[in-house]
Parts: sequence; structure tokens; C-alpha cells
Amino acid sequence: MPDETFHSRVTRYHLLSGNRTERETFKDLFGTEPFVIKIIPKRIEDIAEKLPGDKNDNLNELLACNTILPAYKPLLGISKVNDGNSTSLVSRLPRREVSFHSMAKICLSCAQSDLIETGHSYWQRSHHIPGVTACWRHGETLLQACPTCTHPFYRKNKLLPMLTSSCVCGWRPLGSHSPSRVPEIEQKFAQFAKDLLHSDLPAVPSGVLAACYRRQAKKNGFARGNLMATTKMFESIQSKFGHDFLSRIDNAYASGKYHQWIRTTTVNDQLDMPITRHLIISLHLFGDVKTFKKRITEELILFTGTKSRKPYNKTTANTTKALHRLKVNNIIEARTGATLDYLWKHAYQATLWLTANDKKWLLGVLSKKINTASTGESKTNKLDSEYADIIKIGVKDSLK
Repeated sequence: MPDETFHSRVTRYHLLSGNRTERETFKDLFGTEPFVIKIIPKRIEDIAEKLPGDKNDNLNELLACNTILPAYKPLLGISKVNDGNSTSLVSRLPRREVSFHSMAKICLSCAQSDLIETGHSYWQRSHHIPGVTACWRHGETLLQACPTCTHPFYRKNKLLPMLTSSCVCGWRPLGSHSPSRVPEIEQKFAQFAKDLLHSDLPAVPSGVLAACYRRQAKKNGFARGNLMATTKMFESIQSKFGHDFLSRIDNAYASGKYHQWIRTTTVNDQLDMPITRHLIISLHLFGDVKTFKKRITEELILFTGTKSRKPYNKTTANTTKALHRLKVNNIIEARTGATLDYLWKHAYQATLWLTANDKKWLLGVLSKKINTASTGESKTNKLDSEYADIIKIGVKDSLK
């Protein structure tokens, strides 16, 4: 089914297989006793091997289509570009993310419309992204337990409830209901998370993501000199998202741990923040996933361009410095009153290099020459220009 969780697929298999117990279904699919199925399930490769076709292709498809890994993908960090295949990214998921966000959430309007449109009611991936509290489509509060008796939908070592069946108390998910609407910001957050899940953003080095955040923050006015003004941005986030919503989706915020809530430091090549905080910051800075994707792509181009530069060679740099200094010295000696403008015109490459790498020396030698010229008479003659041209040609040849 479209956007179905892996846990939901296993549950539907149980229904369609006719197995009498859940233990039989686990034995069929995994050859083992029932175990906890988390947001990124273990033993998913067992299913990939049973499906027709190549095991690796099947595994990648299951991870891409039936888990929320794609939402994590651009946020997990990699050591180098093009090193982010799905199976390696699974191993980079922080343990706290996998264990803390084991859950089952349902939008009752989706359950009903899915049954009408596809013939099945199932559990959708986009509802299970950490921090999502509302349905992106209907703007309803997502339920994690029976609204009548509070029986939880998610239980360890168990399959999910059949949405076509009744709860132990008699409540029916497909019965009539009065939806609880959420504030606009919660639905917007859910929409952003869902779009990120389906965007196929690449896995990128943590430095690229951090640079992307910093650059966009400065564009949005969150700058303190050349740095990102994290305090100002944090206060703006509080104002936009509200204390109640932030407290419900971010444990650190709920505990009053505001210091360094926005961080660009890395741990194991990952930015040291949970996914919910990434989603909050990304939505606040970029507004939508399309813009986020564009900025990530631009930053990746800048990153790979910088990385492709030739490594710095101290010996070569010292030789280049000596030759450029020699060229400028010869011109200044031969041309009394030579200015920086004159050097730009008659020795562009040398002046460009010295301005970028040895500016203090360049300005110093020009200042010294001007002072010397002002205290004495000019000793130049008509041959100076010719000598200067000869020197320029000689130095140019030496740099080839």
C-alpha cells in the first residue's frame, strides 16, 4: 500500500495468511519468536531475501518505501560524498531515535479514506515521523491509543491492531468520529516532515548540513557579525511554534534545557541534535522542503568544489612568493612612484597573488618606496621604462 509502514505490512500479511496466532506469522516471515518491530525494523533483510529478485535491491526498496529512513537520510551525516547507501545509513541511526520513537499512530479520517480508495486500512509512514502529532492531510490529532479506554495501539512483541476490527471496549476505528483539529503550525510541521520523507534528499556530510543552516540563518537575519545568532533564532522558533508544541515534541525543551538547544557541533560525523529538532530548524529556516533541497544542493556544490582544490604545498607556495616579490621589487625599483594601480595594470598575476597571500609585504614595500621618493630627487631617466619592460619579460619567463 502507498506509504505503508513495515509493521503494517507484516500485520496485513498476518490477516491475509490466515495464521491463527501472531507467533505463526513471525515464524513464517522471520523464522523466529515474536520480537519488537521498531521504526527501522531489525531482521528486515529476512523479508528482502524471501521476496523475488535481488536481495539487496529488495532491501533498499523496503527501507525506502516502508520505513522512515528517507526522512533521516539528509540528517545522519556521512564521512564523504556518495557514501550514503541505505544499509550503511541504518547503522548510523542514533540508538535513542530507534528506541524512543517506537510507536503506532493513526489518523481516523485516513483509515476510512484508505479503505474506500484502496480496499485496506493501514498505518502510514508519514504519521510515524518523530515529532509529528497531526495528519498532514486532514489536520487531525493522531491517536496512539483507543480514545475510549486508552488501550495502546503499540505493544512490544505484538503486531498492530486491525483497523477494521473493534477495540476490546467496543470502539471502532472506522466508526463515525468527531476529529480534533490541531493548530496550523502542527499541520505545517507534519506537511514538512511528510514532504521530506518523499523528497529523496541525498545523504550529505554533516559539514554541508551545518553550513547550509548557517548560511540560511544569516540570510534570514539571524546573524551576529559573521556568526549564526543562535539565541535570536531560538527565540524566533519559540515565538513561531509555541511553548506547548515544542514541549510535546522535544524532551530537552520540555525539561527547560535551552542552553545550546541549536547546535552545529558533531558527534561521529553527525550534528548533535535529534531529528525533531532538525525538522523544527529546517522548517523555520527554509519554509518548505523544495527550498531546503535547493539550498542543500547548492551547499553540496560549494563543498565538493572546495574539496577538489589542489592540496597546499608549502614549498611551491614559498617559491611562488619569492618570484612574485622579485617581480614587484624590480618594477618598483625601475619605476619610481609606482602605485598599486600601476602594479594591477602591469603585473596583474603577481599583484593578485600577493594581495591574497602576502598583502602586508606588498603594501609595506609600496609605502617604503613612496616615502623614499618624497625625500629625494628623482633619479630616473628615459631608459628606466625600457629596463622595466626587459625585467617584466624576464620575470614572466621565469614563472612559466
